[in-house]
Amino acid sequence: MICIAALALLVPLGIRVLNAGRPGAPLPASYLPALEGPRERQALLDTNRVPDLRRLNPGYVVIGDSMAGTRIDERRLGELAGRPVAPLLQPGSGSAFWYLALKNWVIASGIKPRVVFIFFRDTNLTDVMFRLDQTFRWSLDMVAGEREADLNRVIAARMDRPYYHVHGLVERVYQGDRARAWMEPALTVWPARLMIPSVRRRAEFQAGLNARFGLDHLRPMEAADIRATEDRMADFPRYVDESPLPLMLREAERAGLTICFVRVQRRPAGDGAPEQSPALQRYVDDLQRYVTARGAIFRDDTGDPLMTLDMYEDGDHIRREARRRYTEILHARLNHLFQ
Repeated sequence: MICIAALALLVPLGIRVLNAGRPGAPLPASYLPALEGPRERQALLDTNRVPDLRRLNPGYVVIGDSMAGTRIDERRLGELAGRPVAPLLQPGSGSAFWYLALKNWVIASGIKPRVVFIFFRDTNLTDVMFRLDQTFRWSLDMVAGEREADLNRVIAARMDRPYYHVHGLVERVYQGDRARAWMEPALTVWPARLMIPSVRRRAEFQAGLNARFGLDHLRPMEAADIRATEDRMADFPRYVDESPLPLMLREAERAGLTICFVRVQRRPAGDGAPEQSPALQRYVDDLQRYVTARGAIFRDDTGDPLMTLDMYEDGDHIRREARRRYTEILHARLNHLFQ
């Protein structure tokens, strides 16, 4: 048993040898050093978003993950509002992405929308680590600058706990994340290079493949529910200052923008609203007081009698056929924002 345990601890050290033998210049520093060491970025900041926003000059901007993507019909909302709507949506994103989208796309573009809507579920706004694991982490590269000191600071504060200290120690010893940073791109690009020699055609193929995994092509999946963490994170005073929420409010105030935070209704139980624990109810009350005291608007879909079970598909996602209906309900409930 001792020999097996020793092998289990020593064999992974070979990853360090692979990292050391990798040719090329040293990896650049991460824009989030609190989260990871030096690495190659999987993507660069999507600089097209800023000129696109300037050209559109939207009256309203919608930021969020698939909760917003399956709910908002931007064309219908634009018809109702009389102004174009810009959706900045990324499936599988969290509050870190939403903050950077606000700062590096909306505010950086210089546009002045009447309202920026940010859609979220329950405690996501104050859980900075939500969707920052390796499965979803890549999307943050599209919206991050070379340095993100404020976001790094709140992540560092959140990670000042035993679990993250142990994880950091394991990474420093075995360098698994560093190896993954260069192995995954190589393994991903290799089949495309083998099948499509032309660089231009390969880029077009990869762009088309990525589009196939967009919001309009998502299949129903039970994983659209995330109830497991809601009570564990339902402590607003404990987590708010370790989250991007104060940063969003600060940036919006500096830019003279109005934010409306929309808490989506979880999947209803029959014809009634979804059950909420006392802890979650206290959390939502604290959240609403906090954001409204700082000039933002708060909308909670939970309990709206018009948002019935027949509108839902998988988990908390709204059916494609119900997007128009949801959009019209939201417009009616927040009619004063569209005057």
